[in-house]
Amino acid sequence: MATDQANHHVNLDFLKEISEGSTDLMRDLINLFITQVPIFSEQMELYLKNQDYCTLAKLAHKIKNSVAMMGIDELTSDMKKLENICTSNPDNDTLKAFVERFKKISGEASIELQHILESL
Repeated sequence: MATDQANHHVNLDFLKEISEGSTDLMRDLINLFITQVPIFSEQMELYLKNQDYCTLAKLAHKIKNSVAMMGIDELTSDMKKLENICTSNPDNDTLKAFVERFKKISGEASIELQHILESL
């Protein structure tokens, strides 16, 4: 019961479906995501700082797939919006808010996923 309450960002239904019940594959994909989060965060900050909106849009597209696999719907939606804003009407303050939100939620989700790994 407590585990469900703790997992307020992550929904592994899609991951379970694509892994076809393989806990080894689930572990690998979860570990990959946890490893990627700090790299994604650093890259997002760098592209934002350099106002490299085209590359930030490409990164948001890549991140969108990763967060979707972990069932982090709020970030999936955010990355779609970030990608669109970068390619249409980039506003540094708006983009910064998306980057900060990504860092916060992905960090919390990584902790949730670490707990899930311990139970697999």
